[in-house]
Amino acid sequence: MKCTFKYLFGELKIAGRIFIFVMALFIIISSVFMPSIIIFALISALFAAAAAFLILNVLSSKKYSVEPEMTKEIVKSIKHFKCVYLMGHKRADFDSFGACAGLYALCRALGKESHIIMGADIFAVKDIYDKFAVNKEYDGVFVTTAQAEKNINSQCLVILCDTHAASLVESSVVIEKSGKTIVLDHHKESGCPLEGAEKVFIKTYFSSSCELVSAILCSCMVNPSPLEAEALLAGMMVDTRNFGMNSGEHVFSTAAYLCRCGADSVAARMLFKSTMALERAKANAVESSKMYKKGVIFSLCESNHKNVYLACARAADELLDIKGVEASVVMCRYAGTVYVSARSNGRIDVEVILKKVGGGGHITMAGAQFENKDIQTVEALLKKAVDEYLTEVN
Repeated sequence: MKCTFKYLFGELKIAGRIFIFVMALFIIISSVFMPSIIIFALISALFAAAAAFLILNVLSSKKYSVEPEMTKEIVKSIKHFKCVYLMGHKRADFDSFGACAGLYALCRALGKESHIIMGADIFAVKDIYDKFAVNKEYDGVFVTTAQAEKNINSQCLVILCDTHAASLVESSVVIEKSGKTIVLDHHKESGCPLEGAEKVFIKTYFSSSCELVSAILCSCMVNPSPLEAEALLAGMMVDTRNFGMNSGEHVFSTAAYLCRCGADSVAARMLFKSTMALERAKANAVESSKMYKKGVIFSLCESNHKNVYLACARAADELLDIKGVEASVVMCRYAGTVYVSARSNGRIDVEVILKKVGGGGHITMAGAQFENKDIQTVEALLKKAVDEYLTEVN
């Protein structure tokens, strides 16, 4: 109210002040001599509020809206099955974990038993997972892959989050034994899609799976708990590089919605703290990077840390801050597997480049894995893919 009066008497021109004064005087006089005017004004205000709601929530642009058919299918399936298992991809990240946490809120609101499957490698999300683990409200919610494979049956629904690639699924056994599988993802279609899923919803116009799930919750008028909202917000922050990439109006409005649900943006940002070993590996990768062609920079992240792929991804992010760099490609090797993280500022489509070598992702963020190959071989394949891409676009 104070801000309103400050605007009316401090910002409006003299003509605007006179107009408001005349209208206020008219309403006061009318209320004394013609009470029906007030009733008419109240009815008009009610219709105006209804019209504003329709414009903002129904008639607005549908570019980033959640299709009613998808939401209806998810809700109907959750209600139909006895139990729901929520699963992300291998080596869970904040986006897959947050999306599962958000869907758990939906299952809880619908009165259905649900479980989140956690794989063996949860290093990247351990801090947010620990917050759930010590909260008694989530006792029994998290199960291991082995427990899920043992207990799941045809009366159970599986919702797979943040991947549709068969090679990245945490457990194919869970999908095979379930009564139905629904896939929710925001990545472009890969060359090795999952078989056995009855419904596959790939919405590439969302910045992250967490944004997609948040939109579903909002459309169902289900508010996640503050901790669930924090997990969703953290997933969005990672996949948008702290809202620096792929961040349009809908991304920020979704973040605001999560904050209204109790998400703490500072606490979410603190989840991304790294270890000294990984920071050293990232720093070495940045220092040893070499420019290749037309703004594409390559680097090798060397470390014996079992989660070196996290340093690899963060190095790829940081290399984009260098002047002249349009895209970054960082490689690392651990336990016989070469991991590749690619990032772009949007001018180069790294998803197209990595798709040529069996990877995938988004225009600004992509990745790939190579088993039983050395770094030199993988680097040669990647450079060939870059050459082909540059030839195609030029």
